[in-house]
Amino acid sequence: MPRILFFSGAGLSADSGLATFRDSNGLWDKYDPSVVCNYNNWRENYHLVHEFYNLRRTEYEGAEPNKMHLFIAEIQDKYGVDNVEVITQNIDNLLEKACVKNVTHLHGHINFIHCVECNDEFEMRIEFDSKNYTCKKCGSKIFKPSIVFFGEMAPMYQSMYESFSKLTKDDILVVVGTNGNVIPIASIASQLSATKILCNLEESQHIDAKIFDHVFYKRAEEAVNDIRALLDTH
Repeated sequence: MPRILFFSGAGLSADSGLATFRDSNGLWDKYDPSVVCNYNNWRENYHLVHEFYNLRRTEYEGAEPNKMHLFIAEIQDKYGVDNVEVITQNIDNLLEKACVKNVTHLHGHINFIHCVECNDEFEMRIEFDSKNYTCKKCGSKIFKPSIVFFGEMAPMYQSMYESFSKLTKDDILVVVGTNGNVIPIASIASQLSATKILCNLEESQHIDAKIFDHVFYKRAEEAVNDIRALLDTH
């Protein structure tokens, strides 16, 4: 049977009410991404960085998976984890909440923090006390959200490219909710013989839609039945 690879961006979680870094409003207006998400200066802004991610963690914890998250879980359950791979640029846990397994988070995960001295990582679902927390293993007091900051290496990119390279003409790539600005998905897709499906809210200057076999310009939730029909007939 064909392998299916879901590749997603912020548009996947937009229907769950999550703001993105670039399109945030309200609460996020007072935070400059170049200050709270910058690998070159995050230590200088240590407490502000953790304040920012504490607020995002609270927001994410209250969010629920939308129809597209649940659809991806449905497809993975139907065809098996070995045949349905899920790679996301998102740092939220909505795919996991929808019971999707083995999700590759290219840019890290909001619910994890690690000690910068010994690299011990632990799950953090509530507010992190950046002023008083001490590493239980090495005694360090410096911790970083396990998020890939601007200017930082993204260790999962190599794994991502390997996954793309394994797709054959019998396989399917489903791209959901990314404008192609960070990861050049259009360039990647153009080199693949797999059937390619694109679902975005609108056209993007970074993505040539002609590269894809099927294109849906609509909200992720609204495209579930369209994509399901394509997978059922492939």
